[in-house]
Amino acid sequence: MVRKSKNMLRCISAVFMRELHRMFARPIYLYGTVFVLAFSAFFLFTLTHEGLPTRIPIGMVDSDNSTLSRSAYNQINAIQGVKIVRNYSSYTQARNAMQKGDIYGFIVIPKDTYIKAIKGEQPTISCYYTEALLIPGTFAYRNFMTMTTVLNMGVKRSLLRAHGISEQTIQPQLQPIITEIHGIGNPWVSYAIYLISMIWPGILSLCIIVMTVFTIGFEIKSKTAIEWYNCAGKSIVNALTGKLLPYFIIYMILGISFEFLAYRIIGYPLMGPFEIMIVNVGMLVLASFGVGIFFLGLFPILRDALSAASLYSILGISMCGLTYPIESMIGPMQGFAQIFPIRQYYLITVKWGILGGGIEDCWINLLALCTFCSISYMVLHRIKNAVINQDMYIEK
Repeated sequence: MVRKSKNMLRCISAVFMRELHRMFARPIYLYGTVFVLAFSAFFLFTLTHEGLPTRIPIGMVDSDNSTLSRSAYNQINAIQGVKIVRNYSSYTQARNAMQKGDIYGFIVIPKDTYIKAIKGEQPTISCYYTEALLIPGTFAYRNFMTMTTVLNMGVKRSLLRAHGISEQTIQPQLQPIITEIHGIGNPWVSYAIYLISMIWPGILSLCIIVMTVFTIGFEIKSKTAIEWYNCAGKSIVNALTGKLLPYFIIYMILGISFEFLAYRIIGYPLMGPFEIMIVNVGMLVLASFGVGIFFLGLFPILRDALSAASLYSILGISMCGLTYPIESMIGPMQGFAQIFPIRQYYLITVKWGILGGGIEDCWINLLALCTFCSISYMVLHRIKNAVINQDMYIEK
């Protein structure tokens, strides 16, 4: 038993050293493991370092030139999210500027708006915003709604004051119910916390699945699979373990570094223990390895396996529940979302990390990640057959 264990370790070590040599001999290996993930983290952290987009450029068409329109101008510029960069003389001029991309929205205040408001004739203020880009358009719309609400309250206050009503009586009429909004888990409503904490792990899972398929499939394509198999003592388990071990070390270093940077240095909110995030990212790495091996076992031809794995990984990012709540989807799609490792990672992060729950809240998600790790055993015989009969699986 001891001799068998030593022999297994020696075979794994031989494959490990062989893979390190191949990794540094071909730049694509380091590109797919280190560069893409490091650049993605740097790009995402620097892109959203302020948390929310600020000072989105918008325009204004002021045909009224009254105290009401000047108040609207000042109130919009006082809002952090948008900034009026130019006053336009007509609707057509503002629309052309928005179509060119100079602004993301504009507000039109018609002539005699203030006079009609004082007379109680309900004048119309028109707000236009582009949805070609989701975030700027949404922010422009939200700030327009805030501005019109404040303007309405201002006009009502002026009318009530003109009728001799005291300030103590006016305020309850303007706002009979005071609403307090508390963002649980993200009180700053920061897009950085909301997006980066899941987008980068999604990219990590995608890179692992694709690179797992590529590193193993390329052995078959380049007709070096039998050499790799013999180096592992003719054991497909030793061969896969030794080949994926250097990538596991690299991905774990990158994953732990990301978690430490996000939750310990930048200060993303984390109610649960930091150690669970390390376990979570480790389980995600192993689960992604299992999925990559599974795809190569289903499609031993590299081209087919890469296409299927890439499609699956992209769908995983879309179906994890980050951009659209899974609970609002139809029943079959809710079940379909559970077949992605990144979905289980997301649920563990929310339940245990952000909301401060325990293992009783997410044990089923941990079990699901373990299942993803083990599905590779279902196709080991197919991979072994592809390695031994590698000439049968060469792309024509």
